[in-house]
Amino acid sequence: MLTSDLVQVRVYRDEVRPRYLPDDEGSLGLAAQLIEVFSAHVGQPRHELDRELADLLGTGTAFVLHRGLAKLLLDRCGFETDSPVDPESLRRDVFAAAAEHRRGEDRFDRAAVLGQVAAARDLDPDALERGLYADLKDEQVLQDWKPCTPEWLVRRYNVALAQGVLLRAHELTIRIGGLNVRKYRSLFRKIKFFQLLHRIEGTRADGYVIRLDGPMSIFQASGKYGLQMASFLPTLLHFEGWELAAELRWGARRRHHRFVLTPATGLQPLSRLTGQWQPEELAWFPEQFAKLESDWTVSTDGELVDLGGKGVLVPDFVFEHKETGRRVFMEVFGFWNKGAVTSRLRLLKRHGPANLILALSKQLAAGHEGLEDLPGEVYVFRASPIARRVLKVLKASECR
Repeated sequence: MLTSDLVQVRVYRDEVRPRYLPDDEGSLGLAAQLIEVFSAHVGQPRHELDRELADLLGTGTAFVLHRGLAKLLLDRCGFETDSPVDPESLRRDVFAAAAEHRRGEDRFDRAAVLGQVAAARDLDPDALERGLYADLKDEQVLQDWKPCTPEWLVRRYNVALAQGVLLRAHELTIRIGGLNVRKYRSLFRKIKFFQLLHRIEGTRADGYVIRLDGPMSIFQASGKYGLQMASFLPTLLHFEGWELAAELRWGARRRHHRFVLTPATGLQPLSRLTGQWQPEELAWFPEQFAKLESDWTVSTDGELVDLGGKGVLVPDFVFEHKETGRRVFMEVFGFWNKGAVTSRLRLLKRHGPANLILALSKQLAAGHEGLEDLPGEVYVFRASPIARRVLKVLKASECR
């Protein structure tokens, strides 16, 4: 991710437009040069890499661009302390030996002190010298480096620019249509996975309007939420038929601006679109439920249930009775904001299906009004849904 000082944009009237990097010979050549520098410094201290980057990046007009590309490559690095002994304990021994040496000698002999500690530790003096401050940031060694292609780095930079702009959004509106059920389900689950506060209107036939509270919203002005919002953008790039419009608070005076993205902008996905994107707290549930050997099966593949054009239900789990074929949906609210739950409950009362289990965390349910008159069943859990208790709710529903 790019820091705010590395996000280059121009403002045209009230619209913020990032200075995207063209996919041309010059851009790819610069990207290749930087990648080569990082690859050449695997196994070397960080200060060596920083020194070569400082020489390469310079102070010219493209300085911010160069630093931005380097920042994205640094995000792909893992630096570790490379020392045969713990540097902190080594320093304690050296400082103690130095203090003792000063008490008995008129002239301080640094080499003698290091030699004394090295002999006691059975270390080579040069190894001791290297390990003495090996845990400091500049002395840590580049051990884990994930190389990439110049083409990928240019794409990553452009997406990072758009993400940097979205960190200043207080509301996002996404219009999308024409997708099949599987793609819609993937998109909506990704929004929920990132715990983004959202409202969905429309139907599958007409398309959907998704409104997301941005990180600059008065309800969620936090860095963590901003990162979640920005991290969602690469997922959207996998789909077609969408338009994103963000309302921004831009500049030192936080003036109102807009930011617009469509597939025509040319941003490209950075990885494959895979997985169902469920939190770890839910991922284990199907396996635990299957161990109960009940009359019910559980699946994460369920259809979309339109809620009167005012929302959509994307079940986290779908249960099916083996004999009767009866299906029951379960939606989990353990990871939602309390305010979002209130509006969701209101919508489910009006348009929710009867064959529904609403799984609600105890934190959100405690003292919460509005749980009465809901269709289906309500199951309140403490940390995460428990398979045997959900089965008990399912068995109770068989009698209704």
